[in-house]
Amino acid sequence: MKFKNQVLFIGCMLFAAMFLVSSCGDKDDEVIDEPTVWKFSPAPDNQEKVQEALILMEDDDIIEFEAGTFEFTNTLSLDNKNGVTIRGAGRDLTTLSFANQTAGAEGLQITNCDWLLMRDFTIADAEGDNIKARECDGISFVNLGAVYTGPVSGDNGAYALYPVACKNVYVDNCYVRGASDAGIYVGQSEKIVVRNNLVEENVAGIEIENSIEADVYNNEARNNTGGILVFDLPNLTVITNGRQCRVYDNYVHDNSHENFALAGTVRDIPPGTGIMLLSSADVEVFNNRIHNNNVMGLGIISMVTLDAFDFNVPDYGDYDPFIYNIHIHDNEFQRTTEYPANPNDIGQTLMSEFPDGDMRDILYDGVISEALAGDTTEGICIHDNGDATFVDINALGFFTNKRFDMTPHDCVQPSVAKAEISAPDYTE
Repeated sequence: MKFKNQVLFIGCMLFAAMFLVSSCGDKDDEVIDEPTVWKFSPAPDNQEKVQEALILMEDDDIIEFEAGTFEFTNTLSLDNKNGVTIRGAGRDLTTLSFANQTAGAEGLQITNCDWLLMRDFTIADAEGDNIKARECDGISFVNLGAVYTGPVSGDNGAYALYPVACKNVYVDNCYVRGASDAGIYVGQSEKIVVRNNLVEENVAGIEIENSIEADVYNNEARNNTGGILVFDLPNLTVITNGRQCRVYDNYVHDNSHENFALAGTVRDIPPGTGIMLLSSADVEVFNNRIHNNNVMGLGIISMVTLDAFDFNVPDYGDYDPFIYNIHIHDNEFQRTTEYPANPNDIGQTLMSEFPDGDMRDILYDGVISEALAGDTTEGICIHDNGDATFVDINALGFFTNKRFDMTPHDCVQPSVAKAEISAPDYTE
């Protein structure tokens, strides 16, 4: 009996040991591999090595650039990755320089990537756009520099940060300078937050174009040709007309830089433009400080007007060139009588209509859609902007019978909804 009990005891112990081994094996199978960190320090052969890493890296991997300046001669491209991070040691510590670029246009070209975070480095002097991202969902630009370092020129790249046809776009705490079109450009995209950025010496500081659901706030736009633009342009295929944009709590000042764009609609922006709404719908502009933008502190313009200035009468197709549901309130306007020294053609025309610096703070072209013919407000509400002044220039009437009375627009519209986004590092 004693022997049988010993056998039973040993059998139980063996069973328990087998159970423990089996349990440990199951636990090991559940361990998730840590992402690979591809680390780089400044070196002459980084072009090939970094591009190889961008090709071979797996989802959730990290590209890490140490402090220093990295020289590249060709576009770096990233395609079809998810959860990837590209980071430096700090915006003022790590620089990716394309000043000697000999091949490709963009500095960093990104396509078809989801949940991508770029942070803590500066990218400079690409032949074309510094960073261009297309068809991404959940893309974040955080604490980046995107600059063209030499004297501003039409030879600079068009866009410093350029997400297009994307969803869930987040641009936060970036410094952008010297773009010959727009410093921060978000086009044909949905669900956008652009906040806490400093943009200067670009043709357009920040531009939201043909996009849906955007919040632009807590930015400083200074010494650009135009500070902040909300544009809808024709002949774009992803989003024909945008809507739902809030522009608030920004400091938009002294945007009187010479327009150095070589082509495009942005070429029509007159130096001295603070905020410009072009053929926009459902836009709320509030709680901004708009100071010393002495030609167009805030402009409300139809594409019909720009086309008329260019002697162009296009077939707009499905594109609607008119303004709808514009709500401007609780902004602070200040201006001087000093006009910009280097006006473009539109700026010169406006300045000649208002000699001796006698421009108004809010400029409206007076062009309305037939759909608003019975609306006495013409789809525009303006209120509680201190002592801001106003003019309807009657652009299509060649400035005859200008109207300075803001009373028809003394109304209130419902608030535009907040942009709801989901992107890496984004918190409300």
